[in-house]
Amino acid sequence: MVRRSMVLAVLGTILVSSGAPALAATVSRHGDARAVAIPDRPSAAEIRALDDLLERSGLRPQLESLSAGIRVQFLRGRGGLSGQDRITVDRIVSERFDAAVLYARIRIEFERNLDPSKLARALAWYDSPLGKRITGLELAALVSNGPDAVADIEKSLPSPRRLLFVERLDTGGGASETTVDVTMAIVRSLTRAFQPALPAVARLSPGQLDDQFARARNLTLEKIRDACLVNMLVAYRSLSDQELEQYVRFVESEAGQWYVSLMNGALLTAVDVAAEASAAELVTAVPQIVGDLR
Repeated sequence: MVRRSMVLAVLGTILVSSGAPALAATVSRHGDARAVAIPDRPSAAEIRALDDLLERSGLRPQLESLSAGIRVQFLRGRGGLSGQDRITVDRIVSERFDAAVLYARIRIEFERNLDPSKLARALAWYDSPLGKRITGLELAALVSNGPDAVADIEKSLPSPRRLLFVERLDTGGGASETTVDVTMAIVRSLTRAFQPALPAVARLSPGQLDDQFARARNLTLEKIRDACLVNMLVAYRSLSDQELEQYVRFVESEAGQWYVSLMNGALLTAVDVAAEASAAELVTAVPQIVGDLR
């Protein structure tokens, strides 16, 4: 018998919970306008500035955290697999979601859409003392946002002003939206790849799949949004309201929106490619996973 919500079942085992929210705090929603591609080839100086920007923003360690989180989630809830199958799953996912591979794809997207003026202004922010401090706090949060820190924040109600600032960061930076989009990209690829292997009675039409994907995204978004707001309150707890407001102003600025919108599109492109490649390999190498989709 077909599960009432197959996609939600898959989502429960694949949901990215560790790296994505932190990374998504620096990127914007999928629906935001992308920068118009610049036809001229970037100069050597612009390429150096781009590399500096990606380095200052902490992209590499955040992608490493994202990659590690995805590997864990692919194996969670799959106790029925043999030890060799689990090794195979981990190898495939590790290769396809390798942080260096994701970084290279994101960097290519930035090169294709480079805007020298906005690049310079974004780099100036990340090079500023406050920009460096915030990047440090975001990277520290990847490993230190433990249950005790989260519990402390949940016990102490933030001021309405501070809560408004983190809500604006979530809207302008798209933490919750991007976390859901990254998750759904993986779910869609896996579900569609394994559809042909399901018994005929368990298969869903493209329209039914799209409906379940939409329901799964809507049901997950609010939960993830709440988690992202708490994560930001924890990560930025040492910032004053004035410092947090400066960060919000950068994210909402023209240069900030150029950066976060482009990062969002680049990240989702990289995840889409990795997810589709992983699903195509898994359906052949570990067909036993199809049992999770029934």
